[in-house]
Amino acid sequence: MIIKYRDKPAKIAGYEALLKRLPAHHGKRGLIQEKLNGARAGLGGEERLDQLLESFDPPYPYLLLQGVELPGKCQIDLMLITPSWIMLLEVKNIAGRLRFTENPSALHQLTPTGETKGYKSPITQMETAEMKITKLLKHLDCPLRVKSALVIAYPSQIVEAVPSGIKVWSADEVLIQLDRLQMAAASISPGQMKALGDHLLSIQDHYNPFPLAPKFNISPDEIENGVFCPRCRLKKMDRFLRKWECKSCFLLIGDAHFEALEEWFMIYKSTITTAECQEFLDLPDRDTAKRLLKRMGLEERGGRRHRQYAKQ
Repeated sequence: MIIKYRDKPAKIAGYEALLKRLPAHHGKRGLIQEKLNGARAGLGGEERLDQLLESFDPPYPYLLLQGVELPGKCQIDLMLITPSWIMLLEVKNIAGRLRFTENPSALHQLTPTGETKGYKSPITQMETAEMKITKLLKHLDCPLRVKSALVIAYPSQIVEAVPSGIKVWSADEVLIQLDRLQMAAASISPGQMKALGDHLLSIQDHYNPFPLAPKFNISPDEIENGVFCPRCRLKKMDRFLRKWECKSCFLLIGDAHFEALEEWFMIYKSTITTAECQEFLDLPDRDTAKRLLKRMGLEERGGRRHRQYAKQ
């Protein structure tokens, strides 16, 4: 039974928005595109595992949680809760030849183009999550043991030098491996399993990757303002009789600014003023900016002269 489905990482939309608003020649475009590609690849690997587990039917009761974010920056790609243990799966979708090293722990990638890249060890990440979940269960007086495995999303990924004692599975064998895992005597009942799953969902602590511009050391004057057409994505729109008009594809729409303001919060900062809104949306006056901000249902902070709007 799946009690939490996977969400698309918010940072993907953020990277897309930032790239859309940066000039074609900007020096940070390559880095941001690399981050976007990595985020998309990670999500793709996780979704492939989700699809393979659609036929999951083990000989024991279970709960599945996809994409769990717990306090202490504990992010888990897939959590399986059973009456005897919890299994954590860390999914990796990194192309090419992958080699683990120790002392210090790291993962090295030889890309299909012959480039070598280094990453934090996913084994360290996996074992850290296992340690944090073990401590959380102890705090909850829950007797379940915690296990973990690293999942390689595609057969084209070649893995070398896996440290002894570490489980590394291909996504295609996860069903078989989970089905074969030995089930010890039940430590908790199905009702307690459900209560534990609900509690973990109730204490989720979602990571907020925004705003992006300060993280990439990009100043506001490097980012293009305006409302982009949501249909053709080619041109910025003009405000005309309380609607937005695209001169390229002739779309006429009333709420195109919603997406633009969402991009503001992803790129710039968590608040916006009427003056900032007027400049960012290329509006003719502050009254229009104020009206559009109020239509967004944002939280209003501060007095009349220093009012700011923030996402709730």
